Amino acid sequence: MTKSAVLSIVFLILNMAVSGQKSSGVCVVDSKAYPGKDPSMWDALFAASDGKVYTGLCTEGASAHFYVYDPVAQKNTLLFGIAEFERETGKGIRTSGKIHNKPVEDNDGNIYFVPIANGAGPRNIDYTSWSGTSWIRYDPKKGRLDNLGSIEEGCYPLTIDKKKRCLYGVGFTGYFYQFDLDKRITKNFGRVSNWDIGRSIFCDDEGNVYGTFPTARIWKYDIKTDKVIDLSIRLPYDATIYPTELLNPMIDRTNDWRAVEWDPMDKVAYGITCGSGSLLFRYDPHDGPDGKITPLVKMCDSRFLKTDRKDIPFSTLAFAFDNKKKIVYFVPSARDYALDESAETYGRGRPSHLIAYDIQHEKRIDLGELRTADGRKVFGCEAASVSPDGTLYICGQAEVAEPKNATSHIGGIPVALQLLIYKPL
Repeated sequence: MTKSAVLSIVFLILNMAVSGQKSSGVCVVDSKAYPGKDPSMWDALFAASDGKVYTGLCTEGASAHFYVYDPVAQKNTLLFGIAEFERETGKGIRTSGKIHNKPVEDNDGNIYFVPIANGAGPRNIDYTSWSGTSWIRYDPKKGRLDNLGSIEEGCYPLTIDKKKRCLYGVGFTGYFYQFDLDKRITKNFGRVSNWDIGRSIFCDDEGNVYGTFPTARIWKYDIKTDKVIDLSIRLPYDATIYPTELLNPMIDRTNDWRAVEWDPMDKVAYGITCGSGSLLFRYDPHDGPDGKITPLVKMCDSRFLKTDRKDIPFSTLAFAFDNKKKIVYFVPSARDYALDESAETYGRGRPSHLIAYDIQHEKRIDLGELRTADGRKVFGCEAASVSPDGTLYICGQAEVAEPKNATSHIGGIPVALQLLIYKPL
């Protein structure tokens, strides 16, 4: 066998290791329904160390719901309604209708998250009536949810320092918080952003925390000085790509990062810009005074790659990193741009593709259009997480076989949020 033939076979095997079940441009996934009928979700999906998968779904004005998926039983189960847990129901007030952060886990297997109201709810109920929320812990061994202490405005992003046992989050109005899990004390460090608040932060191996703010900037909580500082380094972005909303360009998040994850093995972070074609980057915070950013590849939907179009949709939160195989996964938005409305990925009729990036071989791979095993289409996705065994979990709108199970319709197709399961070969 020639050397070139051997190399071709090796490349094919590497490609198959990433691609999983791929045929004719289709990426086949399993799907599991949620027992409720929550219409939306944002980032609140976490594959825990015990193999179970936790999801926080949103109702935008009623109650958020906290679910667990057991891969052995192959079933999603409702654990708690958050408004009920927070004793908000039946009072005529705004309620905890969202979990907008990816849950985090401590070294004992406890799961943490923080709900939020985000101003959502019936217009005839005063939005200031929401009483605030809590740092919440779920103990899987006891099946118990605990209120650990108040955090008035809730959190968008959340991260954890497992060694020092501290949670960190950024609130709805841009304030940065630390919560000591042992002392149960919340500390407010002040505002790290005005508008728009970054939806993802990370903690490095030293206990420093990093977030993003306009324009393409990074802030850092320095564990040694116990202070928040703004770094001089900037994220790569294309300022000529249209803002998130042409209807209101001042409300723009295209110059922040959209999602980011820390690699504890290589001690760098991988993130994706909200605009600029969903640009994947590596950030080494220990390389130089402010760290070093390396642009890697555009992860936007493939139909935008070979054009000069500027109407590229801003990035979703369906971003996950397999730190063992060094594979980044992303489900970009493929929606058409809207000039006269606020357009999100949900509710749009273009099917989603799963994109992967092999870090070791520097290769971007379009794994194909997401379809369930029985041929149902997958539309907008807004969360992803990789389990310890390498299984990728995604939450998104998928076509449902029974219209009665739908939460909405896309072009006449009944859809609902479902847990999508992708197993690489």
